[in-house]
Formats: sequence, C-alpha cells, structure tokens
Amino acid sequence: MEDRLDRFIICPKCHTLHRKIKLHYGTKALCRNCNSVIYRHHKDLIDNLLAINWVSFIFLVVTYTFSIMKINFNGVYQHLNIILIFEVIFNSGFYLVGFILGFLIFIFPILINFIMIILLTFMKLKRSPYLVKRLLILVAKISPWSMLDIFFISILISMVKLFNYANVELDVAFGSLSIVVFLNILTFKRVRFGAIWEEYNNIYGKA
Repeated sequence: MEDRLDRFIICPKCHTLHRKIKLHYGTKALCRNCNSVIYRHHKDLIDNLLAINWVSFIFLVVTYTFSIMKINFNGVYQHLNIILIFEVIFNSGFYLVGFILGFLIFIFPILINFIMIILLTFMKLKRSPYLVKRLLILVAKISPWSMLDIFFISILISMVKLFNYANVELDVAFGSLSIVVFLNILTFKRVRFGAIWEEYNNIYGKA
C-alpha cells in the first residue's frame, strides 16, 4: 500500500493529486491545474545541499560574531550586534522575550544547519540509516521555527526608521546574514523535504 501511495504526489498549492513520473536532469513537474511547481529532479542533491549548509553555517558564525551595523548619532558610534540585542532585552527585564528570541534567531538556525550537515554527511557515506531518519524528522519539525528571515526584515525596517535620526553604516554581519537568509530560502523553498526523503529511500531502501 505504501509503495502504491509513493507513486502519487499532491500539489502544495491547489491540492490536486498527480501521478509521479520520472524526470530528466534539471527538469521540473508542473501542476496541470494551477501550473505551480510540484517537484524537481535535482542533480547531485546531497552534495549540493551539503555544500550549501556548510557555507550557511560558516556565515552564521560570522553573523553572530561581528556587528550588523554601525550607528552614528551626533558623532557617537554604536556597534549593533546580536549579542548586544540580547543584552538590551535582558537588561530591560524582558526575559521571556529574550528567551524566545534566543531560540528563534540563535539556537534553532544553528541547530538546523548542524543537523543538516550531519545527516547529509551520513547519507553521502551511506551510514546510520536510523539516525538519519530521526534527524530528518527532527529538522522537519523545527525548521518552521527558524526566524532569521523575519529578523532580517525587522532589521531593514528599523534601518528605515533610523535614517531620520542617525547615520547608519552596514557592517560585516549584515552581509553574512543576507547570504544566510538567501541560502535558507534556496534550501527549504526550492528543495522539498520529500526530495530528501526520496534520496533517503534510494540510498537505504524502504526499511
């Protein structure tokens, strides 16, 4: 029964049921009803995702280490970084907000990248199928809670408001954060989790 269900796929936009067909390299299947992309044939999916997650992890470290912007207010410079944001939140007594924000923009993004690197490495080596399956399920559950893209948008909004009161200069961490957000969109929007599960079944079988 499970094998028969694997032959079908549902459009994520209009929920039309389609029978899956084998695609050529670099091609994609479109919904016959709404013309949205249902799935793609990704060449070297594991290698590409592994490279993307390594680059994303490195730029995450840069984002959390360096300052995002420099604010010049009447000759007084203030470097804004993520650590300083947490210091201000906790010193202001907003402990619950700081705790939640720490998970959404710090712990979950690093954890997701780290887990993806581990499971993709094991998949490339064709080792530890049970561990890979557990990690895939874990990433699928916590990935919606990574809010780096929302944090990036909030920084852009705050910059627009600060332009009226101070001179704002973008710093290293802003560029690295932009790259991380772009890579996350590239990973989790363009590549469905179903494609990774299919690679899992191709490598380890249905067990």
